[in-house]
Amino acid sequence: MNDSTQDVSGGTKSWWQRLAGGLKRTSASIGGALADLVSKRKLDPAMVQEIEEVKAVLAAEVEKVLAPVALPLAIGDAKPFVILVVGVNGSGKTTTIGKLAAKFRAEGRSVMLAAGDTFRAAAIDQLKIWGTRTGAPVIAGEAGTDAAGLAFDALTRARAEATDVLLVDTAGRLQNKAVLMEELEKIVRVIKKVDASAPHAVLLVLDATVGQNALSQVEVFRRIAGVTGLAMTKLDGSARGGILVAIAAKYGLPVHFIGVGEGTDDLAPFAAKDFARAIAGIE
Repeated sequence: MNDSTQDVSGGTKSWWQRLAGGLKRTSASIGGALADLVSKRKLDPAMVQEIEEVKAVLAAEVEKVLAPVALPLAIGDAKPFVILVVGVNGSGKTTTIGKLAAKFRAEGRSVMLAAGDTFRAAAIDQLKIWGTRTGAPVIAGEAGTDAAGLAFDALTRARAEATDVLLVDTAGRLQNKAVLMEELEKIVRVIKKVDASAPHAVLLVLDATVGQNALSQVEVFRRIAGVTGLAMTKLDGSARGGILVAIAAKYGLPVHFIGVGEGTDDLAPFAAKDFARAIAGIE
């Protein structure tokens, strides 16, 4: 598995370079607007300095919005600490679960995965691959298995084995919100039969490339599943990364992680200052 991205010179790009590179299209649109302001004037050193200062002001303002929501996902004392992971199909949900499993295992925690997206055989297979990679057991059934029953079995086993963290994948078919709501509510209900305090976190995975649609996804899943925090993926390939600022301003939900690639190490804790600087196009 390739955990780093090669640049054209053959060197390895840092995580920051990938974030900044991914948000270049967002910052370029801002830069274009600034360029329009000075297009009819000679771009002398003083004007360049002025633009840089505007960028710094923008970064400071964006950071002000994001700083309150840049919060780590704290693993509490519950054993297992149950994280229900929700999001639409294609958002990078299953991959994010795998990356989180790798992160928790690297911290010395025992991890179990529950393949609760039972409608997609590919999602079950993908989670099994991540389980093998990370050394985390995967509780899975055939496609079409009752997701709530599978979550119940996984939590029962995780408790019996004193597992530190249980990550539960879920289906994300927004085409029929009533069915999705019913299924997620059922999963939560059966989890609570085993542990009344669970799930201890409900993580919504958002795809940065969908832009404005991410706002409606937050609205739907917040209502259906009681989302407690966010992870935003695919920031390396989006001109719409700024949507995270709008989500933070509107909902104030904690942003725990952002992802900039497919590798295990490409999911990192959200840092407001770094993100704000990348949005503003500050190198």
